[in-house]
Amino acid sequence: MAEAYNGKVLFVDLTSGSIKEESLPEKIYRDFIGGTGLGVRILYERMKPKADPLGPDNMLGFVTGLLLGSGTPIGMRLQLVGKSPVTGGWGDSNVGGHFSLELKSTGYDAVFFSGISPKPVYLFIHDGKAEIKDATHLWGKDTSETVEMICQELGDKRIRVACIGPAGEAKSLLAAVIHDIGAAGRSGLGAVMGSKRLKAFAVRGTIKFPIADKQRFDDLRKDCRKEYKETEHGWNVMLRTWGTNSFTTPCVTAGETPIKNWTLFGEEGFPNHGKLNGDEVIKYQARKVACTSCPVACHGVLKQEKGRYGISGEVAKPEYETLAMLGTNCLNDGVESVIKANHLCNLYGLDTIGVGSVIGFAMECYERGVITKKDTDGIDLTWGNAEAILTMVAKIARRQGFGAVLADGSKFAAERIGKGSEKWAMHMGGQDMPAHDPRAVHTVSYAWGYLTDPTPGRHTLNEQMKSAHQGLAAGSPDPELQFPPWDELDYQTSAPIYAAFSDFHLLLSAAGFCYFMSWPGFRLADFISAVTGWDFTMAQGLKVGRRIKTLRQAFNIREGIDTSQWHLPERIAAPQPTGPNAGRKIDFKTIKEKGYEALGWDAKTGKPLESTLKELGLKELVGQL
Repeated sequence: MAEAYNGKVLFVDLTSGSIKEESLPEKIYRDFIGGTGLGVRILYERMKPKADPLGPDNMLGFVTGLLLGSGTPIGMRLQLVGKSPVTGGWGDSNVGGHFSLELKSTGYDAVFFSGISPKPVYLFIHDGKAEIKDATHLWGKDTSETVEMICQELGDKRIRVACIGPAGEAKSLLAAVIHDIGAAGRSGLGAVMGSKRLKAFAVRGTIKFPIADKQRFDDLRKDCRKEYKETEHGWNVMLRTWGTNSFTTPCVTAGETPIKNWTLFGEEGFPNHGKLNGDEVIKYQARKVACTSCPVACHGVLKQEKGRYGISGEVAKPEYETLAMLGTNCLNDGVESVIKANHLCNLYGLDTIGVGSVIGFAMECYERGVITKKDTDGIDLTWGNAEAILTMVAKIARRQGFGAVLADGSKFAAERIGKGSEKWAMHMGGQDMPAHDPRAVHTVSYAWGYLTDPTPGRHTLNEQMKSAHQGLAAGSPDPELQFPPWDELDYQTSAPIYAAFSDFHLLLSAAGFCYFMSWPGFRLADFISAVTGWDFTMAQGLKVGRRIKTLRQAFNIREGIDTSQWHLPERIAAPQPTGPNAGRKIDFKTIKEKGYEALGWDAKTGKPLESTLKELGLKELVGQL
């Protein structure tokens, strides 16, 4: 077994209370690396097909990345996997912080939960010893209270805890899994955790990992950290100085940010964008916070104790997605109210993207007279009403009143409201859209991921392709990723580039890396070789990424999901009527077909070709699709 792995995985059956440890062959690790890859490999083989996402047969996995524990810069991400109750198909959610390293340091590469506990419980693992504990006293508590109470009763403040809040308990499909400075919010996996009555997962580990080639690793690490500190391109400086909240103004002015539920565009649509950008956020910053092994520290905690939206103690700094979805998308330019809404979402355990999307949808329904105060519990859901937004966050979390209508996102809310509101629900396959418009200049890269990935409408999938389009790939140490800037409307040229960076993205995920800081110049294959002792190349790594993506798609097909029917909402598929990109036409149909084809899938159906399954070594596992 390669040095970087524990070689052990834990399976917890919450129905029976049994805990089983298994060792996996090195070939599985070599073929799938870790993270999303190891997750889909385990679930595809061991989960009953057509399982109810909120039933006992669904499996929820917490999976670490390959390079966690090595000290590799920006290698700290945790991957949650399971069948999504949002789309009915493959679900995953990626989050940073410190939990993932602590989990791996307990002696396990991953932990998978199945079944449904007869009462609320949490799992505690301490250096290889796992125990299911009663969480009845924690049910109903918010995430902050849950973490504090668990650390107190276990007598160790160094314990890391991933947990759900009231939203997960209520099985809201917008529920997130929260830990220290991160939230795994996409795919509705917080609802899966709640359905299993698994309130929390606590870990404490001290196991260290040897490195196969220490000198080579130390040299790589030194060079990498130096590059992060000295590189002055805009992306690095913005994250290091402000974090992603510095994206608001450039994204609004570029026509990339959703405004008023995707009906307005650019600076004309939201002239007060500066109130939600950069300095206006960090003026409340008490201190910067970094994820494990990160030299950039884009996170931070704020102190906003005074004023109408004052909050006691320190709170997390909101990211761009939150500022956009709970700000511009709802025509709310009050940064203090967005900070508070972000804090409430963290306490309740909610995905800020989905919450901002569904509240924007409800505000449009209210403006159009489809719903009234009689429907909304007397809440005035007018655009920009910060008090209404905060009130709805709490109602959504607990499925109270009108919050029950909105608690599962825009698709399901529109089905409940009816009256033609389906046209204003901004989702793909049930997943609410993130804050990146694929029609703007430099953002067409998002469309490839939105339309062709097994998880629809996900913005993180194509950050590397976007960076490459802006010129950052030209200096890549790997020939497979060396692309000069190209015409993003040349779909024939773009398709193989998309496929390469999609593969690269999934390799990053499997290795445990941060998507934002892993631009194409990062020497990922060299790090993997140094840590594991494998003779690992980027060509091999991209094949791993393609294998992961294809097996995720096979999972969808096995579950009866026809991804060819996933389309952008009509409002987004049409050219922007105003703003900096007005009239710019994007051929999304061609993007979907060319994207499928470049991945080795059928251009019309998205079904992986037999030749692709054989080439990736998946035919025996997948069988006949």
